[in-house]
Amino acid sequence: MNTQRPLIQFAINAGLILLGALLFALGFPNFIADWGFAPFAWISLIPIVILIRRVSWWSSPIWGAFYGYATYALFNYWLATFNPVSFVLVPAIYAGWFFMVFLLLSLADRAFGNFGWLAQLLIWLAFEVIRTKGFIGYAYGVIGYSQYGWRSLIAIADIFGILGVSLLVAYPSFLIGGYLLDSGFGWTGSGLKPAGGWKKPGRKWAIPAIVWVGMVLSANIYGIASKVDYSETETWRPALIQHNVNTWLSGIDAWRSALDYLLEESELALEEQPDAIIWSETSFVPAIEWHLKYRKDRDRVDLILKLKDFLKKQDIPVILGNNDAVQDAGKRMEYNAVLLFDRDEIVDKYRKIHLVPFSEHFPYAKTFPRLMAYIESQGTPIYGYGTEYKTFNLNKWGGPVVSPLICFEDTFGYLTRNFVQKGAQVMVNVSNDSWSTEATSAIQHQNMAIFRAVENRRSMVRTTTAGLTCVIDPNGKTISKLDIFSRGYLIADVPVYTGRTTFYTRYGDWFEKFILILAIPMLAAAALLQLMRLGKRRRISDTEPHRNKDSRRQRSTKRRK
Repeated sequence: MNTQRPLIQFAINAGLILLGALLFALGFPNFIADWGFAPFAWISLIPIVILIRRVSWWSSPIWGAFYGYATYALFNYWLATFNPVSFVLVPAIYAGWFFMVFLLLSLADRAFGNFGWLAQLLIWLAFEVIRTKGFIGYAYGVIGYSQYGWRSLIAIADIFGILGVSLLVAYPSFLIGGYLLDSGFGWTGSGLKPAGGWKKPGRKWAIPAIVWVGMVLSANIYGIASKVDYSETETWRPALIQHNVNTWLSGIDAWRSALDYLLEESELALEEQPDAIIWSETSFVPAIEWHLKYRKDRDRVDLILKLKDFLKKQDIPVILGNNDAVQDAGKRMEYNAVLLFDRDEIVDKYRKIHLVPFSEHFPYAKTFPRLMAYIESQGTPIYGYGTEYKTFNLNKWGGPVVSPLICFEDTFGYLTRNFVQKGAQVMVNVSNDSWSTEATSAIQHQNMAIFRAVENRRSMVRTTTAGLTCVIDPNGKTISKLDIFSRGYLIADVPVYTGRTTFYTRYGDWFEKFILILAIPMLAAAALLQLMRLGKRRRISDTEPHRNKDSRRQRSTKRRK
């Protein structure tokens, strides 16, 4: 690479980073198009592959941090409408992730040369696995989710999970990037063009290209052949209530208005004789059992009694999201919960298992007390963890067994799988996405829920505060929905399909484990190769002075002769 024009080189590298970040963001629902431009996702990583070859290994992590921050600032731009701290924090976390990922991508490129693209693909997939685990596990931006609308392609999720789709989407970026590098593009000269002219890459690139085409064709053939026919399946008709109130707004007046809207829409829905009524996450905020037991706040008790008056009249199940509080060692502990009512009696409850980092829990309060104090000062509810995969059996009312997922939980495959293994016939998700004023956030969330339906071949019902309230069939098709940021109710025939137990339901994220098993020894081999090459260079460097000295002696002897 020409080092005589550092500013030009820097500008080109920064341009590649920004291009990659933009293509990635555009591949998903984005700030330009609410539903996104899915084809961009297939080529979004090409600029990154080229950049990795252009920069030194020691600077690659710095460029990675730049890419991570830029990408997630664009992709998750809607966080700025919620909390400026979140808008800074999430991109900062991904700056840290990509600081490490770019170093590994650089290692693979230098260790394996023209076959480095394949190792880089493996690293990317392993990263997608690791980034969804642990306290800061976050599934937004897993590249396979960009293809939510291509139903015949994403059908393979019922075997491989979302990572199988990510493999197909990320593959062409690394392949094309490797091909371009082999032709000289982006590597020598002062710009992206080769100084010594183009060279024709070998036929070796045809084989991986044919493999990718074969995989995509096979995935689509499988998707068409495996499509669920639920035309003869029994249906369930719940009323999904979307009251379009931001329940992050606290205080008795806000809660009273929210309840009034919920009751009004529910009364209208009841005229159509639904099989159940479902309200969203934290649709009713005051902890019902707590306040009825201790009765210290009269206003909240009166609000609960108003709710109970409505519930007493119902002869169908009512499912609603509610804070659930208990006394634990003399301290009040809150849970984000879903309650099942038989008239005005709570007959079952589920407490959220996978909490949202920073917004619902922060396990490092003692280590970072100032950050914890700030989180609490923003009115952020801190919840306890639920521990039980609880399903709601609605057989008493002629309904199915349902899984009461809460908001963020439908972005993780392992949760829905565990519920289905517990006997869930329909997946119910209650969400509150009204904290963001951008439709994109709700659409990105709903698109991930589509994959949960496909993975387990079960219908998914989503009830939200302001959108996206919808019904998703076992093939991943959204068969009915309400407009975002609207008030109303949705009653639809939900297929209660249980005719197939998928490979994914049986064996879970086996493909993730397989990718990690391949990636770990591959990285070890790359590191070993580089160490061996470094040792060889040092040995050559050590012997070079002796060679030069011998050469000078020979030349001197010849002159004397």
